[in-house]
Amino acid sequence: MPKTDPAERRKLTLDGITKRLERAGVPDPRFDALCLAEAFTGLPRAAILADRSRELCGGGLEAAVARREKREPLQYILGEWEFMGLPFYVSPSCLIPRPDTELLCETAIRALPEGGRLLDMCTGSGCVAVAAASRRPDVTAVGADISGDAISTAVKNAERNGVADRVSFVIHDVRTPWETAGVFDAAAANPPYVTAEEMKSLEPELAFEPELALTDGGDGLSLIRAFVSLAVRAVKKSGTVAVEHGSLQGEKVRMIFRERGLDPVTLDDIGGNPRVTAAVI
Repeated sequence: MPKTDPAERRKLTLDGITKRLERAGVPDPRFDALCLAEAFTGLPRAAILADRSRELCGGGLEAAVARREKREPLQYILGEWEFMGLPFYVSPSCLIPRPDTELLCETAIRALPEGGRLLDMCTGSGCVAVAAASRRPDVTAVGADISGDAISTAVKNAERNGVADRVSFVIHDVRTPWETAGVFDAAAANPPYVTAEEMKSLEPELAFEPELALTDGGDGLSLIRAFVSLAVRAVKKSGTVAVEHGSLQGEKVRMIFRERGLDPVTLDDIGGNPRVTAAVI
């Protein structure tokens, strides 16, 4: 990590923090500097921007900047992030909610009938289940994950967003069949789909996220295949199965769906990349 001028550590300013993060290779240093300054000083963003050279005082700001210099994700330092317009607690126990996954959530929301029930496998922070329940007050959801720590975070997010009475969470391995058949109107999943080869060249921030939630250690398809097998049993006839996947995996994922007798369609994310494949049972 590049050395920081001692003077910059003695006096923190927006411009100074930005320079430190830029030298550390942070992709959007001004944005991250602004987020950290706002979070750790309590000052409104407009006031910080109005005088970028003003000294910023706030408990923990220097430590937070130092963590970001080491490429720890901004979201983990802040302890929360937004998804579908809602605030979510985040921690190294689960993946950081990303805009790409909003497509998966929106697909599930559209697929659910009035009073429908959603299964959110590999739920992580619970962002899909919680956001779906928040957007659709008529539906209920079950979020499942292999990680007990992730489930703990998901429970807190359901409570934070006022849907704990309609969203429950269980520890469940996607490779284990769902106990009861035909109980959900839709099933969605953002399973680990990064390939072992891709893991070698990911940005430094991803080293802080749980490897178990990123990759299956192989071709990135084994847990997608497991999810589709689980979902076709757990979802009712005429229900919907939707899965997030890598931008280069669309055709292979459609083949997995077709192997189960389904007729899939792949949807593009906000960046125009194939991101979600879905089918009606």
